[in-house]
Amino acid sequence: MDQADLPFERFESLLAAHPHVEHVELQGEGESLLHPRFFDMVRALRTKNIKVSIITNGSLISESHAAQLVALGIEKVSVSMESAESETFRQIRGGKLEKVIAGLSALVAEKNKQKSLRPIVGLSITVLRDTQDHLPGIIALYKKLGLDGGVTFQPLSTMPLYEKNYPAGLRQQVLSDHEVDDLWVRVRMHKELRQIQKRKDKLRVDSFYDELLAGFQPGTRRCPWLEQGLYVNHNGIATACCMIKDTERFRLGVIGEDTPQQILDRRKALVTELANGVLPAPCTGCELGRFALMNRWQLFAFAMGGVLRRYSPRAIWRRLRPQKPKVRLPLLPPSAS
Repeated sequence: MDQADLPFERFESLLAAHPHVEHVELQGEGESLLHPRFFDMVRALRTKNIKVSIITNGSLISESHAAQLVALGIEKVSVSMESAESETFRQIRGGKLEKVIAGLSALVAEKNKQKSLRPIVGLSITVLRDTQDHLPGIIALYKKLGLDGGVTFQPLSTMPLYEKNYPAGLRQQVLSDHEVDDLWVRVRMHKELRQIQKRKDKLRVDSFYDELLAGFQPGTRRCPWLEQGLYVNHNGIATACCMIKDTERFRLGVIGEDTPQQILDRRKALVTELANGVLPAPCTGCELGRFALMNRWQLFAFAMGGVLRRYSPRAIWRRLRPQKPKVRLPLLPPSAS
């Protein structure tokens, strides 16, 4: 997928075209902090009292960056990873977990230094087939570092353009529907994760996705992205959400070429399609879309199936005799490591 920096001038035109924006998540297909004008963007947003959240791989959070992230009043910094084991992390990402830990430590220390509640700092975990058992290590790292922004989870995307670009090793790591269902049930029932979430909620600091997904109910034929969100890439192309990467087929418009109303009207057409019980074509492979269209019996089967599999003799035996998690490697071709 195409990667490039969003020109600052296009960013400014985006803000001018959508003056009523409330919260912006700075993310993309690359590392947010690599953008040469990242902090200029944050300042421009904060000057307009627009909330800002970011997702980062954490490796570039220096003491200087940490000081600015705190001083600018960012709502949340989410750090993405798949595993809290150093060797597994290196083989998946090609970098050093120790650098990420140093960045997170610097950010927590700077928050304490400035006596600031913001940004809350959490982990964003992409779950692979071979890292489903890495949760204990992730929770241990979260607690050790004194993080406060919660732990979120997502499986590898099965949306068509994502799967098309996965190397062979990574395609083997895509969860099945049953595994995805089991993941959601496991997260929902996990005592430590519930406690972490309760402590985060008490802080009353909401990230972009906290606000966007608040009140989402499966089975209602509604999607918060289609009703409240918009994703704009470095070319100024707007899509209905951050997961839609086929911009040739599914663009809603281009900032500066199409009017804001034209873009929103095209988004509204997708809302109507989903409300009529049809998954819009741009949303193929989306978990939110899948759950939005579930009926009562499908939701019951989802919940009960996950519970029964979690408490099956095989699952209980695995928990009683845990083994060190392993990952089949390489996930990426040699040139990418």
